[in-house]
Amino acid sequence: MALIRNFPVPSDRMAIISTLLNIEDAVVLEYGPEGTTHFSMNFFNKLGQDYPNRLFTTGVDDSDIVMGSTENLERGIFELDALYSPKAIFVLTSSVTSIIGTDIAGICDSLQGKVQSRLIPVNTSGLGADYSAGLRKIYLQLAELFVQPAVVKQSKRYNILGASPLHYRAESDICEIESLLREAFGYELLHCFAMNTTTETIAELGSAELNIILAAEALPCAEYLQSVTGTHYVYLPPYGYSQTTEFLNSVAAVIGQPVKEAMLQRLAEKNRRLKMLLNSPLLSRTPGTVFLKGDYDTVKGLGAFFKELKFNVAHSVCTHKITGTAAEGIEYFKEEKEYLQLLKDIRHCLVMADEDTVAQADMTNFKVCVSHPCYSHRTIAKHLPFMGERGADMLFEYIQQYVNM
Repeated sequence: MALIRNFPVPSDRMAIISTLLNIEDAVVLEYGPEGTTHFSMNFFNKLGQDYPNRLFTTGVDDSDIVMGSTENLERGIFELDALYSPKAIFVLTSSVTSIIGTDIAGICDSLQGKVQSRLIPVNTSGLGADYSAGLRKIYLQLAELFVQPAVVKQSKRYNILGASPLHYRAESDICEIESLLREAFGYELLHCFAMNTTTETIAELGSAELNIILAAEALPCAEYLQSVTGTHYVYLPPYGYSQTTEFLNSVAAVIGQPVKEAMLQRLAEKNRRLKMLLNSPLLSRTPGTVFLKGDYDTVKGLGAFFKELKFNVAHSVCTHKITGTAAEGIEYFKEEKEYLQLLKDIRHCLVMADEDTVAQADMTNFKVCVSHPCYSHRTIAKHLPFMGERGADMLFEYIQQYVNM
C-alpha cells in the first residue's frame, strides 16, 4: 500500500459508528482493543459528536485472539444492559475480531433472552471499504431493523435522509432545507435520519408524506422506504439558485402543490444578478476557474453550479470510492501521491475543498473549506449552509471575492 501522508479516508467502520452514536436511546459496544476506540472517540469529538455513555469497548487480550474467548464481550453486554437499560445495544467487531471470525451474531442471539435491551450485531472490519460504503450499509440496515410499514401518514410532514456529521456543515444544510420547504409549501420536518434520532423516530419514518435525500448513500434506504411504506422521495441536493429552484419544483411535482411564486421570482432575480456580475468587463478573473474536492454530492452539485456560471472546472475530486456511475468529470484518486502532484499545478483558482487541501494549495488561489476533514474548528453555527438559497448567497460572496482578486 502506498504511503498516506495526510488525513486517511475514514473507513466504513468509522461511518457506521458515527451514525449509530446519533441514536440517543442506544449504545455501541465495540469488541476490540481499547486504543482503537480511544482514537475513534477523539475523531468523533472533533466532528462535534461528544455524546457521553454511548460508545464503549470490551478490550481484547491474547486469549481473546488466540483462543477465541468471548467472555469479555458477554460480560460487557450484561453490564451495559444493567447500567443504562438502552433500547438497543449495537455490538460491533473491530478489524482484529472481524478477521478472526468472531460470531457476534451467534453471541447476540444466545444472550438476547437474558437481557432487556435489543442486541443488534454489526459486522464491519474497516478494511477495504470507505465511509461512503459504511453510510450506505448502515442507513439501509437501520431502516430494515426498525421502520414500521403500517403507519398513518402525517399531513405536510417530511423526513430528511442522509444527514451525517461526516458531511461538512450538515446541520446548517438541514436548517436550510427546513426553511425552504416551510416557506415554499408550509411543510415541516418530521424526522432527520440519522442525526439526533432515536429507535422510535426511525420506526416512524414511514409516516412522512415525502423523503428528502441529501446524499447518495441514503438512496438504498429511500428506495426501501418507498417499497414498504409508499413514501416517495426527492434526490436533488440543491447547490446554487437554479438547483434550488429545480429542487423546489421537484418537490412540488411529488406533493402536487405549486411553489410560492414570490419565492421563485426571488431566486430568479438573485441568479440574474450573479450572472450580471460575472459578465462585467471590469473583473480581473472571468471566466474563473474552480477546483473542487469533497464527497460525491458536494462536488457534483457545486460542479453543476459553476458550470452554469461558465466557470472552468479544473478538477472535481471525490473523497471516496464512487458507487455506480459517476457524474461526468468527477475523479477519485486511489493513490494520494497522484492527487498531491495534481494539486501542485493548481494556481489562481477558486479552491473549494477540505482543510488539508486548503492548507497545501498554492497561495495564488482563493481557498474555501467546504468538506471534512476540518481541523481548525468545530462547526457550531447552524446558519451557514452551502445548500439552498442561503448557501447560494454565501457562494455569491465567495465568487465576488475571487473574481476581484
